[in-house]
Amino acid sequence: MLELSYISLLPLPVYVAIVGSLLLSIGVFLRGFFNMATPELPVLHYRESSLNSHILNKCKLKNRYFSPNFLLSSRHIQTVLPVILPKPDVTYEREYLQMRDKGVVALDWVISPHVKVKRYVYHHQMLTDWLWRSCLSTVCNLHLRVSSFGDPSDLRQVIKYIKLRMPKSQLAAVAYGTGCGLLLSYLGEFGSSALLTVGTCISPCYDVPLRFSSRVSNLYDLVLLLRLKSLLCHHAKALMDVLDIDKAISTWTFSEYDKLVYCPFYGYSDMEQFWEMNNPVRDVDDIEVPVLCVNSLDDPVSACSDIPYDLFKCYPNFLLVATSKGGHCGFLEGFPPKSWADILCLDYIESVVEFTSKNTQHQQHRPRYHSVSGSGNFGSSSSINKSASPNSNYQSNSSSQPRSRCNTLSRKRSTERFTI
Repeated sequence: MLELSYISLLPLPVYVAIVGSLLLSIGVFLRGFFNMATPELPVLHYRESSLNSHILNKCKLKNRYFSPNFLLSSRHIQTVLPVILPKPDVTYEREYLQMRDKGVVALDWVISPHVKVKRYVYHHQMLTDWLWRSCLSTVCNLHLRVSSFGDPSDLRQVIKYIKLRMPKSQLAAVAYGTGCGLLLSYLGEFGSSALLTVGTCISPCYDVPLRFSSRVSNLYDLVLLLRLKSLLCHHAKALMDVLDIDKAISTWTFSEYDKLVYCPFYGYSDMEQFWEMNNPVRDVDDIEVPVLCVNSLDDPVSACSDIPYDLFKCYPNFLLVATSKGGHCGFLEGFPPKSWADILCLDYIESVVEFTSKNTQHQQHRPRYHSVSGSGNFGSSSSINKSASPNSNYQSNSSSQPRSRCNTLSRKRSTERFTI
């Protein structure tokens, strides 16, 4: 009784200090407990080049560990948790952009409290990052079209619009999951005129025709297919004159769904022709900007056996970071969980921009020499093309690269560089 009466005589601030100390100690203990993990050093796949050497040193990739705690060691938790975690409170200013075919897409510009941050967010309606066209009820005479991730025409118009608004800015693109297919298709189709400085892909699927030609084999495939069907039902009234909605909804394979939905819009006779024109890696040899790919070997959506390791050993502008854990678009670590891959992508983008800026300044301050033949300040036309190539900095170690595009298409790309 004496002890209780003594405690009851303590002032209120002392009680607050005791309770606060206990709660703080419990929080520190739980933070340390959840952060207990065996650090993992990711495996890097790349070809030696001045660009990759700069990135490895700048991003410290050879000593950059990925440390998911024991609760985040499950690939399913890594895949599902990013979807249910609360998103940061960000204010956007939405802008609607009309495409050439009268379709409409949305651009969300990030607004900070003190200054406008013109960060480009390409708004997808679909959870799977497959782009559908939005049809506004107040706009008439719209040409209804369903765009697959192998068709980068809309993305091209959006990037050119942003480049015209900010001609002095360097643009970077970050893609997740199947959205990586759209980005790789765009970079391969437009090559050196892509108007992007760098691209990053988190959990990309490389062998897309094989991936979506099989039957629904797990819960993630079922969720994806049901999501596609729900969007189809949402636009059924507008699409019923073009598609067989009932037959498309009743199918339970991706190949049949794609055949009934995408082939009629693009005029393909079969899926073989469809994938020939929509495979994201069909023009991978034409990609000329630096690309980072982050893959997890325990990805439950994209099989690790589909990763083309030879691709990253062949091209000096590609870099693959492979981890043993991380799930699909997860790569969470720490407490509270944060994306290790997101931070890596930001560091990679900053490294590429720094490398590009330094080499651009070096070329601008390089002394010019008059040629004996009088063909120009840089000498022959071949030297002009070589010095003016925007990607000669990190492809100098590559003696030859396969090219599948003809010269006519290359000339076409260069002439449409700043036209919408």
